[in-house]
Amino acid sequence: MVMKIPAQITAGDSASWSDDAFVGDAGRLLESSAYTLTYSLRGPAQLDLTAVAAGRGWVTTLAANTLMAAGQFSVVARLTSSSERITVGTGRMVVLPDLTSLPAGGEFRSQAELDLAQVDAAIAGSRTESYKIGTREAKRYSIVELLAIRSLLLVKVENERATRDLINGLGNRKNLYVRFR
Repeated sequence: MVMKIPAQITAGDSASWSDDAFVGDAGRLLESSAYTLTYSLRGPAQLDLTAVAAGRGWVTTLAANTLMAAGQFSVVARLTSSSERITVGTGRMVVLPDLTSLPAGGEFRSQAELDLAQVDAAIAGSRTESYKIGTREAKRYSIVELLAIRSLLLVKVENERATRDLINGLGNRKNLYVRFR
């Protein structure tokens, strides 16, 4: 069964989505006239959203004033009636921070981007005796080790950026389109 909850939203934004009637075991139609649809979000915060019946399906609304913490949320969609509870879907949702509410000088880079910057600084100042990269600490990495870590982090950062571009509708930067006349 397919949930239509957005995969990503920004904290403080409103969102609305509709779900059609679900098909249960043995092809039985699960409609809004007999069931209540509830989305439970669990992660940095807890939130339960109850959908409103709309025809045979439901419409769920996340109001703009709903307090949502940024981070990864697990999502469960359940139908309930007086005698049944049916889980119709599970998934994940990412809540991005609201940049307008963050203080000046806030950090907006991903963990991989932060780690890459630390590795680059460690390579630039190779005379340093100790390094802290992410959660790992070492007294001394060799340049070869630092370059290997940098290569891995660079791939991770590029993948994050490509994913972000696809989500924002910018397509794949590696595609090259050619027109012949």
